[in-house]
Amino acid sequence: MSLFLISLLAMGLVVFLLSIGVIFKKNGRFPSTHVGGNRAMQQRGISCHTSQHKDAQRHKTLAERLAANEG
Repeated sequence: MSLFLISLLAMGLVVFLLSIGVIFKKNGRFPSTHVGGNRAMQQRGISCHTSQHKDAQRHKTLAERLAANEG
């Protein structure tokens, strides 16, 4: 039982220490983990799969989309 409490206390301390920057900064927020929000990826022309899929769907005609769904 004491090992469980020590582990729980340690985990709580770690979570608190990791969140100090977010909690105490004036405009603190969690960093964006989305590929589209990463400047280095944008400079290389890399975007996320969801964005690429949306762009591809916009450029297809209705006939192309229907043919893709049939096969």
